[in-house]
Amino acid sequence: MGNDFTEKNNDARIDLGILISDFRRGAKRLLIPGILLLILLSAFFCWRTYRSYTPQYQASASFTVYVTNPLQAEVRTYNTATAEQMQKTFPYILTSGALSSKVMKELGISSMPKVTASVLSNTNIFTLTVTSGEAQLAYDVLNAVIAYYPSIAEFVVGPTDMYLLDESGLPTAPVNSRDYTSAVKKGLVLGVVLWIGAVLFLSFARSTVHNEEELRHLVNLSCLGMLPMVKAYQKGKTYPGLAGQGDQFGFLESMRLLRLRVEKEMQKENRKVLLVSSAVPGEGKTTVAANLALALAQKGSRTLLVDCDLRNPSIAAVLGEKGSRGLSDYLRGSHAEKDYIRETRTENLFVVYGGRPVSNAAELLASERTQAFIGAVRDMFDYIILDTPPCSLLADAAEISGLADCALLTIRQDYASKSQILEGIQLLSDDDLPLIGCVMNCVSHGAMGKSYGYYGYGEYYRSYKNYTAKK
Repeated sequence: MGNDFTEKNNDARIDLGILISDFRRGAKRLLIPGILLLILLSAFFCWRTYRSYTPQYQASASFTVYVTNPLQAEVRTYNTATAEQMQKTFPYILTSGALSSKVMKELGISSMPKVTASVLSNTNIFTLTVTSGEAQLAYDVLNAVIAYYPSIAEFVVGPTDMYLLDESGLPTAPVNSRDYTSAVKKGLVLGVVLWIGAVLFLSFARSTVHNEEELRHLVNLSCLGMLPMVKAYQKGKTYPGLAGQGDQFGFLESMRLLRLRVEKEMQKENRKVLLVSSAVPGEGKTTVAANLALALAQKGSRTLLVDCDLRNPSIAAVLGEKGSRGLSDYLRGSHAEKDYIRETRTENLFVVYGGRPVSNAAELLASERTQAFIGAVRDMFDYIILDTPPCSLLADAAEISGLADCALLTIRQDYASKSQILEGIQLLSDDDLPLIGCVMNCVSHGAMGKSYGYYGYGEYYRSYKNYTAKK
């Protein structure tokens, strides 16, 4: 298996199922920011409504209109037609300047407020309405228009008589109010549009590996296994290791297949030391390393699991054990290698814990003590599994890569970016470390065809210990 890899063009057909899954994941990730955005935009539009609010007052008067000609005044249709004509011509009369100039001169104002005319349908009732930001001004303009309008309108519609029916008087309250309901609606609509746009952008911008086909397009490595996400541990249930059935069946079968393929690849060149890493944290490389070591041991191979993540040792917690002296203590001390090798409840499975966390992990792993440790345990075990830190972020894995015979890269489905995966492979390949392949972890869609819930190895192992203890 070579170390060559290549990044293919991302012009493959878009899988609708993957796009929907990415959208749902993006929607879940942006749910809280989306809610905050809706609140902020609604608050902004409400604030703008409050700041921009200007009260408007209306003064109005209604008239009945009659044709001055006594013969025509008795005919209802003449009066109705005259009122409608007055409504239609009123805007022209007002904008022509004849009426507005007289009103402005009379009141001493520089501009006219809004004045409208209307007619009650199929009647001769004519209404004048003045709208202004000042109640007194609206009322004064109305009275001035009533005084000057009939004489000016006579030249347009002919002689008419206007009889006052009703007058609003001086306005006491504004006719408009702050419309916070519309402001909130605007904020919600705009917020939803922006949120959907952001989710779609993230969905299209995600450059991760979704399935085995995309993995083949990205790197020239064999996919040795695909481990599904499995249902969470339920209190009261026990699962007897790799012999178990039920909810973990798919996971266990996938782990058996991974074990067989890893064994085959390692036996080709008589390899014993396998480095397990990932591009970034959170991809489950410790889960893979622990399960693989357990699977090899249960088949009868003496297997040593070594926690080489000295900055954040996690094997002890994964196996449900208390913290203990480990590799970091060995590298800083003078004790023999056998003093740090611990037996487990599983026959043939041994473990070296990480020990106390250190900040100079790369320096310790590059020391001669590390080389001496690997050299000493080679002849003691059939397989040695090294659980190392993420290779694209830290130099720790690269420092110890020269002591391993081969490497297995853990890639979590739809998690690390393609550039991070390629960078991790490149760093591992710098020391000519053979990459026997990769394993796709936490597969929940696309590649497996069935969804599972996440099941942590720690609970799996603890339940297994409970099962063996009862026996």
